[in-house]
Amino acid sequence: MRFLPTENEVKVMRQYERERKPLESLTDEDRFMMQFSKIERLMQKMTIMAFVGNFAESVVMLTPQLHAIIAASVSIKSSQKLKKILEIILALGNYMNSSKRGAVYGFKLQSLDLLLDTKSTDRKQTLLHYIANVVKEKYNQVCLFYNELHYVEKAAAVSLENVLMDVRELQRGMDLTKREYSMHGHNTLLKDFIAHNEGKLKKLQDDAKISQDAFDDVVKFFGENAKTTPPSVFFPVFVRFVRAYRQAEEDNEQRKRQEQMLMEKLLEQEAMMDQQDRKSPSHKNKRQQQELIAELRKKQVKDSRHVYEGKDGAIEDIITDLRNQPYRRADAVRRSVRRRFDDQNLRPANNAEVAM
Repeated sequence: MRFLPTENEVKVMRQYERERKPLESLTDEDRFMMQFSKIERLMQKMTIMAFVGNFAESVVMLTPQLHAIIAASVSIKSSQKLKKILEIILALGNYMNSSKRGAVYGFKLQSLDLLLDTKSTDRKQTLLHYIANVVKEKYNQVCLFYNELHYVEKAAAVSLENVLMDVRELQRGMDLTKREYSMHGHNTLLKDFIAHNEGKLKKLQDDAKISQDAFDDVVKFFGENAKTTPPSVFFPVFVRFVRAYRQAEEDNEQRKRQEQMLMEKLLEQEAMMDQQDRKSPSHKNKRQQQELIAELRKKQVKDSRHVYEGKDGAIEDIITDLRNQPYRRADAVRRSVRRRFDDQNLRPANNAEVAM
């Protein structure tokens, strides 16, 4: 469409003709533009040609983006394992904040990014490492919750607003094409195009409606606003969380392997030292080795419980209760209002956010 003559250029060419100047004096390009500008309804016809020529490519490009939004939205909302993971995070977050802000019914999704910011006293592990340990030991059946989330990364790269705008542009192009055919029905090419592609456009529009509804539904489900939380903001939260969680799982396994290797090495050294004379100069080193082994064994026993008992056993109670029923705040037992976070919904109350 860029090579269409502008209104000003058409005026200049018509003035040139009125003055009866020789066409031979013009360049080949100018002579072509002179004839080209005389085509009846030039802009309309060129617009239709561009629409017809690009229609198939546009459908192929837009369809996977809409399907990614639909699949990601539905899978996130319907994943029972993801709900359980968020339930555990809420319960532990409430335990951590209980002495500061009191319990809350839910938390903003952006709080998931903060799980990496809360670290152990030795700075070697984050709260997410701890949560991954708890899940592996107590809720092994939900460890692979991320396998229930489909096309989330692809959906995170989609601008739903632009896709819906492109679908509307295709509808305007189809309307223009049908109007042109109705006014000048002799064009069989337009007739065939409309017959073969009107149904494809209808299906694309249906997918667009479904994707918009599915996304609005899942955003509302998590207490967010679809107008202020587009797919490029909503889905990356889950992408980052899943990546960080899987990395935490790998880190935990690596740490366990290293501790096991160290234990095996110390046991091997202990066996070798048993063969030596207790009165040898290495007796002191042997005693140090034995103390180190004992300390490491003690640490492993402690780690196997993930230190979630604490002094008062509160975290252990939380973990045990979560196995039997959805999490509810301790002070919500006598409340008559509906829980904001239950088996069906995760919604923040008064924008309450767990600071982790």
